[in-house]
Amino acid sequence: MILLLVPISNFLDAYSQKEFNSEELGLQMPSISMTPTSGQPGTEVKIKVENMPAAPKNIDPRIEFFVYMPFLSKIGGNVPYNCAGESCFALYSFEDVGKDKFAPKTISFTIFSTSNPKPVVEAGWMESVCDLKINGVKIERYGQTCNAIDQPLGDYEIKFGWGIQRSDLYDVRKTLTFTVLEKELITENIKQDDDEFVIEQYEEGLISEKEFEKKLAALGYDPEEVRQAKALIGKLEHQQGFQAPLKGPIKVQGTDFEINYAMSGGVIKQITPNLDEKSLIVELDSISNGTLSIKLPREIIDAKFGEEDDEFFVILDGLDVEFDETKAGKERTLTVEFPKGTEEIEIIGTSVVPEFGTITILILMFSIISVIVVSKSKINLNVKF
Repeated sequence: MILLLVPISNFLDAYSQKEFNSEELGLQMPSISMTPTSGQPGTEVKIKVENMPAAPKNIDPRIEFFVYMPFLSKIGGNVPYNCAGESCFALYSFEDVGKDKFAPKTISFTIFSTSNPKPVVEAGWMESVCDLKINGVKIERYGQTCNAIDQPLGDYEIKFGWGIQRSDLYDVRKTLTFTVLEKELITENIKQDDDEFVIEQYEEGLISEKEFEKKLAALGYDPEEVRQAKALIGKLEHQQGFQAPLKGPIKVQGTDFEINYAMSGGVIKQITPNLDEKSLIVELDSISNGTLSIKLPREIIDAKFGEEDDEFFVILDGLDVEFDETKAGKERTLTVEFPKGTEEIEIIGTSVVPEFGTITILILMFSIISVIVVSKSKINLNVKF
């Protein structure tokens, strides 16, 4: 047993370090440049890291190359990693170091400013010009922080160096200084474009959606451009935080009935009754996490145990899920949360509207009565006196 433990202990101690000197270990530095080196809030900054020499062999496999970013910590916040109490991230991970994968990288971001464009939601993510990118790929999003505050004036040290992952051992080898300058005041009067004014009115709730669409159409916007304008201010149904108005009515397939609903995260394609299961099947097109609130008139579907109300069952893509319910006389409203990609929500009760709606049934009954009357008339005509 002792013989087995010795080599394991030696292995664990092989990389134990109380001090860390990357230069003595043979870890070299790449070429690093930054443009610009100063600017007011809202300035876009690019940092190029290239020509990284290969790492020596047989070094601690946890070693990574880190970049310290000081901007967010000045106004409060976090980034993915923390280096001895400072905000940082690994530009080259331990896997990159172990495989000598040191391709050139460009770090880009924009300094926080109240003049920055408002963030938008795309594919369920809040996107802003401040988002930290490496070779165009976002690794950290700042959302509404981007235009909530101006970066305080002063010098900010962006540090580069080697470190051991998840430890307090870091060795800063290079520092670049970015100076945030006083924000210039724009004194000239700039005339606001007509379309920007309309978009601002709609965003602030001063005009209705129909007025918004009508005014943009009068300014030459086609339907797709109107949709894009809504997307910019987060007014599309699937966008995060948008509260959809009550929609509908949407027809229940194969019947004369209609149902009202409210939905975020997607749209309802159709609602179909399942007579065998005593249920309504709601087919969705969901492009993000969302919520469906659907009003169910008791004449369409209900859940009863004798004369008392019973619970509905809600099945989401084959899985039983929880939901909230409110009741108001002749209707029951269910609220169901669903994840992105959901295709079907089935609501199961104890009774469901028949395949033929009330108007269809009345027409069918009228036809049957007509046939009976005509048949009786023919019988009477054939009677001999």
